Amino acid sequence: MIGRTRTALKFFVYGLVVGLLFAPRSGEETRARVMNWAGQAVKDTVGG
Repeated sequence: MIGRTRTALKFFVYGLVVGLLFAPRSGEETRARVMNWAGQAVKDTVGG
């Protein structure tokens, strides 16, 4: 069970990385969006 979950997570991360590398936006815009999304997720999680 753990092995299958680990494999699924690994391929999810691979897909995410490949998707970001071949995204139609510029790297700067993609990084800004990812950082904005991550910052918002942290704020929502912490409640601040």
